[in-house]
Amino acid sequence: MDPTDVNSQVTFQNREAPLPVAILGTGIAVCWIANYVGMLRKSYQDRTYAMALMPLCCNFAWELVHGLITPEKNGMWPAVYVCWSGLNVAVIYTAMKFAPNEWEHAPLVQRNIRYIFAVSIVGWISAHLALVAHIGPHLAQAWGAVVCQLLLSAGGLCQLLVRGSTRGTSFFLWITRFIGTSLCLPHEILRYHYGYTDVVFNSPLGWWGTAAFFVLDGSYGICLWHMHEYEQVTWNKGGDRPKQT
Repeated sequence: MDPTDVNSQVTFQNREAPLPVAILGTGIAVCWIANYVGMLRKSYQDRTYAMALMPLCCNFAWELVHGLITPEKNGMWPAVYVCWSGLNVAVIYTAMKFAPNEWEHAPLVQRNIRYIFAVSIVGWISAHLALVAHIGPHLAQAWGAVVCQLLLSAGGLCQLLVRGSTRGTSFFLWITRFIGTSLCLPHEILRYHYGYTDVVFNSPLGWWGTAAFFVLDGSYGICLWHMHEYEQVTWNKGGDRPKQT
């Protein structure tokens, strides 16, 4: 399928999803709802933000574009995106509230967090809308999700390594994110099996994106486990409890 062929995008668009596909889609939605709620809890617990700032803005912009600005007329996903974006508003609020705690070493960033969020969100909205104009809303939704996830995985791994602690994260946050995105693979395989022609993962770039996700998020889980073990050993030896900012 030519990804720039707008006419090919609407094939099966009005078709009701088979039950296995719908079940996996529900699993994806529930895992990410749990992740957002978990991020809110962890942010208040550790007085910091859980998701890296740029991926957070990109993700929120994607949800706004495909949930409110260019939603599909059929299926469950527009409603899911609206639900996610509502939770993301709260996540962004906590990020703006606690981000200054993480940027004491960079006063310019610390004093302008709100402007950074505003400019980043507007910029990412324009990027997602440009993708919609280029390949149509249906394919832009899928490819935009790939970009969001890879940015989130890479940004999360970098944030974990830079902080050097489990502050702002947890195994629950990682596993809900990992499972929620991993379910996309069998979801898309089943869609391909049922004859859908808009499966973006069935392409070299889609295969690369899938592999990159598992490498990045798998590495995140390994690093998180090692940091958690180190913190526990240090704490048990009478050292300071892992810093909570």
